[in-house]
Amino acid sequence: SASTCPRTSSMGHAGREALRRSLLPVLVLALCALPLAVGFYLPGVAPTDYALGDELRAKVEALTSVRTQLPYEYYSLPFCKDGIDLDLHEALNLGEVLRGSRILDTPYQFRVGVNQNCKIMCRKEYDQEEIQAFALMIEEEYRAHFLLDNLPIAMAIYHENEEGQTTKAYETGYPIGHVIHPTAPEAGKQGAGAVHAQGATHGHTRIVLFNHLRFTILYNEDKNRNKVRIVGFEVEPYSVHHTYVNQVDFSQCPNQQAGEHGNCNLQTCSKQHPVGVREQPMIIDPRQKGKTEVIWTYDVTFQPSNIRWSTRWDTYLQSADDAEVHWFAILNSFMLVMFLSGLIAMIMVRTLRRDFQRYESKEMLEEGQEETGWK
Repeated sequence: SASTCPRTSSMGHAGREALRRSLLPVLVLALCALPLAVGFYLPGVAPTDYALGDELRAKVEALTSVRTQLPYEYYSLPFCKDGIDLDLHEALNLGEVLRGSRILDTPYQFRVGVNQNCKIMCRKEYDQEEIQAFALMIEEEYRAHFLLDNLPIAMAIYHENEEGQTTKAYETGYPIGHVIHPTAPEAGKQGAGAVHAQGATHGHTRIVLFNHLRFTILYNEDKNRNKVRIVGFEVEPYSVHHTYVNQVDFSQCPNQQAGEHGNCNLQTCSKQHPVGVREQPMIIDPRQKGKTEVIWTYDVTFQPSNIRWSTRWDTYLQSADDAEVHWFAILNSFMLVMFLSGLIAMIMVRTLRRDFQRYESKEMLEEGQEETGWK
């Protein structure tokens, strides 16, 4: 028995050496994959740092309405799309794929930390059919949904409780227009969906198109690294009937501030003077034949914020949207489930009936055929 002990020890040592050799490639692969594992982030979850002056581009997702529950692509209406390739789609993360999103580029351009007033998007002349399309969408209360740094655009709503404390909430998206009824008040605040009513109520309904957007981009600055992170994307829509005196070549004006270098001059706003709250609104009439001129403009303001990037969604969770029951979506899902259940039940019944008929046949049992199918 004494002679067998060294042999067992040597065999154990050889086994350990073989085990080390077999584990060595695995450890090398694990170490090589470690940087990949450390650098892996879910799309849309990893923060993005920007330097002052970096270019930002707003994306657009869809047009939605709580009345119809039928979403449309943003460019189903003839908005400005100069320089936009509609065949180029943004890469979607998992949540956007599950929602069926289709994210497209927009001509809106920002530079981090640079405030700009009265930037001209484009000048359009719409025929009666296009104006009717805008009017129908406005009457159905459609809202546009933009994205910036994976944050949805929202309108700020403030609520005051009984103790006098003000709470900020968001209403996602912004209305593309507003309907003024004959019983509308004589005047109001133009921002946040209301319009100055000068010349707007004359005994019949009028439709206002929001052709000017005032963006407010909130950012949190890391002074140690001189980088900023986007923590808020707000908008306030306006309706402005832009006017100009001299002949303006609007083909040279996209993303230029009105009046910059003496070009693209507008009477309603300029680089030094933003759009006022009491400008004449842009009224569209779907019954009017001929062309309707619309000039699309926007402002952008960057505001520093104490909101951390990790908590930037908190205000969105306090959304002011009405929690309406989406009956159309519920009915659509219910009918789809019923159809698929009926289809599966029909297949099962036909299969079982065929098997039962085969079992009841005496000829199959007499011939000694092997029984197959459902038991």
